[in-house]
Amino acid sequence: MAKTWIIPEGVINELSIKSPIQPVLSQLATDAEVITRSIKKIDHIVSDWNLGLGESEVLSLALSDGNGVVIDDLQARKCAKVLEITISGSLGLILMAKRDGIIKNVRPAFKSLIQSGLYIDPKLIENILESIKEE
Repeated sequence: MAKTWIIPEGVINELSIKSPIQPVLSQLATDAEVITRSIKKIDHIVSDWNLGLGESEVLSLALSDGNGVVIDDLQARKCAKVLEITISGSLGLILMAKRDGIIKNVRPAFKSLIQSGLYIDPKLIENILESIKEE
């Protein structure tokens, strides 16, 4: 997993609307440095995509510092691909956590994402569970 997580304030604000974000940030901080960053200006190349504030801040930050991003929004992922920004999503992070021994099973984490409102194609979940041989 990452040694440092840089999270734009727009992302924190968006996530805080749905549920308390502090427990998640605290959990991340147990194994890594967590930095919140104020993004003063959205890169004009990113703003042309008309994405949400959080996605726009993440991608603008990636353009300025050259790091990869964790992003699930389909349009934002397309933008990142065009801009040649390395992408991972929530499912990828969960699979990394399993690989690194942080979690034993991915199914509960996938279920939690779905319950929080993230749409995940059920066929994709089946394929992943089958590929990692998890019941």
